[in-house]
Amino acid sequence: MAGEKIDQKLSLSLREGTVYYFAHHTLTSPDPHYFIVVNSDPLKQKVLLLSVVTSQVEKVRLRRKACLETLVEMTAADFDVLTKSSIVDCNDLKEIALEVFNGNFVANKIKYFAKDLPAPLRKALRKAIHASTILTDEQKALVAKP
Repeated sequence: MAGEKIDQKLSLSLREGTVYYFAHHTLTSPDPHYFIVVNSDPLKQKVLLLSVVTSQVEKVRLRRKACLETLVEMTAADFDVLTKSSIVDCNDLKEIALEVFNGNFVANKIKYFAKDLPAPLRKALRKAIHASTILTDEQKALVAKP
C-alpha cells in the first residue's frame, strides 16, 4: 500500500492461499479460527477477504443446504494444518483493512502458517465464491476467476 509501512514478514507471506490463525470479533465463537486469504492480489488491494475454516461441518451444510456449491470441505489429508474435517462457507467472507490486519500481525495477535493452502483447494474456493449469490460483485472482483 502506497505510503503505509507493511511489516516485512507480512508482505512476504501475504498472497492468495496464505493461512492465518486468530480470533475474529464477528464470529460466534471467541476461539481462534483458521482464515484463508482469497484475494487474487492482497498486497495491492486495500481490503483483505478471508474465508473462515470451521469444524462445524453439519451445521454449515444445514444452514446452506440450498447452495451447497458455495461450500468447500477439507480434511487433514487435503491440508495437514487441519486436525479434523472442516468446511468453508464461501458466502461469508470476512473483510479486514490491510492496515488493521498489519497492526494485529505486528502485535502478534495473528499466527501465520508457512504452508499455503494447496492449489486444488484454492481453485475450489474461487469457484465457490463466484457461485455465491450473497457476495457482492465488488467482493467477487477481488477474487481470481476459477
